Amino acid sequence: MNIRDVFHFAALTALVGWFLVVGGGVLLPLVVAVMLTYVLIGASQGLRKLPGLSLLPIWFSYVMALTLFGLALVTISLIAVSNLRDIARTAPDSQDNILALAGRIGSMFGIEDTPSWDTLLALTLDRLDVPDMSLHLLSSVASAGGYVVLIGTYMVFMVAERGPMTVKIEMVLPDTTERGNARHVFDQINDQIVTYLSTKTLINAILGIVSYALMWLMGMDNAVFWAFFVAIFNYIPYVGSLIAVVVIVFYRALMTGDFGVILTTVVLLTAAQVYVGNWLEPRVMSRSLNLSPLTVLVALVVWGSLWGLPGAIIAVPMTSIVMIILASFKSTRAVAVLASRDGEIT
Repeated sequence: MNIRDVFHFAALTALVGWFLVVGGGVLLPLVVAVMLTYVLIGASQGLRKLPGLSLLPIWFSYVMALTLFGLALVTISLIAVSNLRDIARTAPDSQDNILALAGRIGSMFGIEDTPSWDTLLALTLDRLDVPDMSLHLLSSVASAGGYVVLIGTYMVFMVAERGPMTVKIEMVLPDTTERGNARHVFDQINDQIVTYLSTKTLINAILGIVSYALMWLMGMDNAVFWAFFVAIFNYIPYVGSLIAVVVIVFYRALMTGDFGVILTTVVLLTAAQVYVGNWLEPRVMSRSLNLSPLTVLVALVVWGSLWGLPGAIIAVPMTSIVMIILASFKSTRAVAVLASRDGEIT
């Protein structure tokens, strides 16, 4: 790669980055729909391997997979709403726990006067614009609902376009060599994304079940909701599980105000995260994506900066797609080699 190629690649990267920022509102639901379509295709292929279902039409397996996906989404939403309502209802009962915890923390630093509830409110909630935050929250919920409908619509049309798309590719690429190369790239992207998302989902489900068991043993309220919370945030590499543990420990501190309970929560949930993140996940995920840890960290920062939390969740599969595309061209293959785990690019 000469200096001119480096300049062109840097200019193209800057242009694409600008386009992703400006068009994020349009591109994000489309990209999420593509990712979920990969999952839907993988799930439908898995259903067809079950006894008796292989004889059914392909479209029926898609309908079954989409139905199961929709039921899972509705179930998670209902659990989240129900548990959030319980958390909001029990929040006033945590006042004494908060005061007791604040007094213990103050005594650790030599502060003997325990602050009153009015003092804590003046230092925290009274400084916040609660009406504005409520409007912002309602707007975010409404926007998320619109995104869900749009993503579902995209998925339906993407599945319907799979057959005609093959014919269109043959028309656009009449040369058999170019057509074969294009199909190879698409097959590579399909295999890696389906493998990553399905395996990551399985790992997150295991982590959620283990976390639920630990929280149930500790007698923690709304354990199902917090288990879902841990599982979803574990899609974010490195920092997602840490954020989930911090939020749960903070909630536990507000509900109990007991240092022993808080310490037990930290130890048990951290042990579960370490087991899954440092032992189970590396063995199950293996080297399927061939991305170096530094590449994953940079990708997390970049995609998170572009599209926020959804960008952080899809950072790894998006980077994997970019890497496959870069490896397909001689002029950009060096970038893919540098971003890989071991330098071996097939």
